[in-house]
Amino acid sequence: MSDNLRDSRLHRRAARLARSQWGTALAATWGFAEAVSWPVLPEVALAGLCVADPKSGPRLSVAAAAGSVAGGLTSYALAERGVVPPCPLTTRRMHDTVATQTRDEGARAVRHQPLAGIPYKVYAVRAGQERVGAMSFAQASARARGTRIVTAGLALTAFGVAARSQRHRYGPYLLTTGTGFAAALTLIVRGWR
Repeated sequence: MSDNLRDSRLHRRAARLARSQWGTALAATWGFAEAVSWPVLPEVALAGLCVADPKSGPRLSVAAAAGSVAGGLTSYALAERGVVPPCPLTTRRMHDTVATQTRDEGARAVRHQPLAGIPYKVYAVRAGQERVGAMSFAQASARARGTRIVTAGLALTAFGVAARSQRHRYGPYLLTTGTGFAAALTLIVRGWR
């Protein structure tokens, strides 16, 4: 069976998007939006795009990470001026934990974010409110947040290479990934109540 017959139409469209400038813009914008208010991680977009076109994975991963750090700096700047964007799917306990970490560690508090399950935007807002230093926060964010997004994107890229013969199952893969993300998000929010 030829590759085109085994490839799903959805996969082909996603791969075209991943290869285009629009795919890069989508990854960067998603990262930015999630760092300001959007409740869905940029890794969700990468899960679709990097698997669809693994050759684009490194570029998309870097774009998502850069967009995220830029969004974090935007949240920081807004909070520094007293404007707090909506932070959906966050809890009072998350905010209190980040307040304590930021008070104790300054900009370095964001290093807890990748494993804590607390959205990055909460760290960005608190850092701005505490005025920990935009440059310090950007550097700490690039190390913690940027590294995590790029690592996840590269892992998804590797998965896309390994699953190349399963392109005809791309639709079920997206459904499973979306369901898994929704379940994980629900557990995280419940765990922080």
